[in-house]
Amino acid sequence: MARRRRAAQFEFVKGSGDFLRKNKVAVFGVLLFLAAVIAGIVWLNDLLRNSTYFDCRAVEIIKVGEGGRLEPKKDFFQLTPSVNIFTADHIMLSNRIKQSHPEYQDVEIIKYLPNRIIAKIRDRRPVAKIKVGKIYQVDYEGMVLADKDTESLPLIIGMESQLFNPAVGKPFKSRRLTRALNILALISARREFRDSVISVVDLSYPEKTNFKMDGITVVLGDNEYEGKLDMLARILKDPKIDKSRLDSIDLRFTDVVMNTKPEKK
Repeated sequence: MARRRRAAQFEFVKGSGDFLRKNKVAVFGVLLFLAAVIAGIVWLNDLLRNSTYFDCRAVEIIKVGEGGRLEPKKDFFQLTPSVNIFTADHIMLSNRIKQSHPEYQDVEIIKYLPNRIIAKIRDRRPVAKIKVGKIYQVDYEGMVLADKDTESLPLIIGMESQLFNPAVGKPFKSRRLTRALNILALISARREFRDSVISVVDLSYPEKTNFKMDGITVVLGDNEYEGKLDMLARILKDPKIDKSRLDSIDLRFTDVVMNTKPEKK
């Protein structure tokens, strides 16, 4: 068996040698062609990476407005030193812009040959206001935003007493704030509460955490928020309950406690 294998190998080597001798011009031509292709690829790669024609010196900013419309802005993010469009890293550029502009929630990098880079940005959206010395806006990540109209935003109260001097463009570190923002996110995600207005979220006493929705004080406590919001949705959907007369709903107990507003005399 071994002899047959060695014999087959010998015949293959011999046949290959004969083929090369008979077709050496063609083989040489193929090798020369492959060498030229490889050299061309190396030259082209070097040209694309090092030519100043493909250098980008700034990133254009385009804002995603209401309804997803793109709004070109006059702002440019300057790149020093300039970057080559082929080697520019999307994630690195996005992170650099976010670090310089913390008010941007999302930054999507788009490249256009030969030397144009666009950053499609979405501003952070305020979802609540907090009072720490004065009124500040925050988004769902607790990022403190620049002053704007806060009239329609829910007010979060009862945070830790040692907190002070929030810095715009930086996240506000507070366990109670994180809890309040989580509650607001859960409420906003439910279509049953889509048309409701949250005016206050109160965490003065965490075990009595509550929020005021459409004039009704809803007591959640400090756990099982999703299940309690399920119960709240069922209560408010019940046609037998006159929501206009409800003053408070306490969801902390198996038997929900509902209090009505005192009758006007």
